[in-house]
Amino acid sequence: MFPLSDFFYDIWVRKALSATGHTVLIYDHLLTFHDEIQYIWNAPWTIVKVMFLINRYGNLVGQTAIRLEEAGFLAHDSELFCHRFAIVTNYFMLLSSESIHLLVLIRAWAIWGTRERIIKIMVGTYVFYVLALLGITTLGSVHDAHEEYQYLDLVEICASAMPKYMWLSYLGSFILDAVTFVLTARSLWRYSREFQSLYPSSLLRLLVRDATMFFVFSMFNNAMIFVSWTVYANTPYTFLPKGFSGPLLSVAGQRVVLNLKSLPTRTYATHDLSREIDRQLEAFELDEYCSSPEDGHDDPKETCCSSPQGRDAFDDPRMAESFRWNYGM
Repeated sequence: MFPLSDFFYDIWVRKALSATGHTVLIYDHLLTFHDEIQYIWNAPWTIVKVMFLINRYGNLVGQTAIRLEEAGFLAHDSELFCHRFAIVTNYFMLLSSESIHLLVLIRAWAIWGTRERIIKIMVGTYVFYVLALLGITTLGSVHDAHEEYQYLDLVEICASAMPKYMWLSYLGSFILDAVTFVLTARSLWRYSREFQSLYPSSLLRLLVRDATMFFVFSMFNNAMIFVSWTVYANTPYTFLPKGFSGPLLSVAGQRVVLNLKSLPTRTYATHDLSREIDRQLEAFELDEYCSSPEDGHDDPKETCCSSPQGRDAFDDPRMAESFRWNYGM
């Protein structure tokens, strides 16, 4: 057990960071509440909508309960409460982080092109990973049932050591996040080069920004888990992934969904869409005619199709019509 002065300092740091995480979560909820009403509640019910609302309001309830415990309002020198609180918050941390990961993963899959083979691999890997997490979390909860809580009578906050193996449970999260980010960045780079005319630059910039920000916060959360559960495994800092980095990760993931929902999509009026289709069909017919010689028209067609002036002339409807009339197109 740590000296009392060091322990009180660690408790102060833990309470300050947990308060920061809860404050950021509440503040961002207030900032984005209008967007939530407009783009989430008014949208049809889908798996994305259900998971978003569960993560959003589940985090509000869970982090508020954590904040009350960190303020010393719940424990009341009760080890039984601390045991139950540790079990509940372990599963809460798991469900909170993995639900936002799954929500972002669904969006990333759409960016990758909704390939069936990829989604089968990702779903299989993710299910295996979550089951492994549940098993390790359950073992950690059994360990917590026999753990002594440090200076509980003085600080009235549940603070205990972390089992040495627990950080391994989130090693898969680091790998999954890295693979998701690399695949998403690769797809966005391909879209920016090959399909620039189809995807507005504002959409691509938003996707790149949000994917990068979520990856940064996710790596920060993973780093917080690794450091606090290994280097500081016997200090109150083991709680920081639940009370500090966890809320920041949820905010980043919720922002990804809301920003994509709020981005205006490119639309075409019926008349404009018809004109665009006609233009592309005419260009296709011209390319086909220029690439296949016909008897009696080799020279004029070669002149028209091979020269920039000839091709530019087809931007003029009257010249295009004259060419069709003279050469039987």
